[in-house]
Amino acid sequence: MLKDKKHTAIEELLDEILTTEPEYSLSDGFANKLAREAGRKYMLEQYFREFLIYLGALVGIAAVLAGMALIWYRSNVQEWFDLLLSHISLVAGINVLIVFILLTDKVLLPYLFYRSSLKEI
Repeated sequence: MLKDKKHTAIEELLDEILTTEPEYSLSDGFANKLAREAGRKYMLEQYFREFLIYLGALVGIAAVLAGMALIWYRSNVQEWFDLLLSHISLVAGINVLIVFILLTDKVLLPYLFYRSSLKEI
């Protein structure tokens, strides 16, 4: 009995809301603006997620290769660290270059192409 009263009260409120005119108005291009912003947000999230996946894959491959080299060649870990630390600027430069190329390819270029396509429309 109580559920029936709740349902009828909710139905009456819903009928009242749906039959009255709203007290606000939306601009003419509201749907286009909303679709454009939602598309841009989704696009940036997707491209950044793809960048992180590729970056993780590269780090994983490097870790597996380093692990295989350490196991198969029975090399000393301290020797590898000494080698990396003695050439730290070269290692850091190569890593920064790889991350920059990946970021540019997976995030910045698609974003710029998207922005240029919006100006043409």
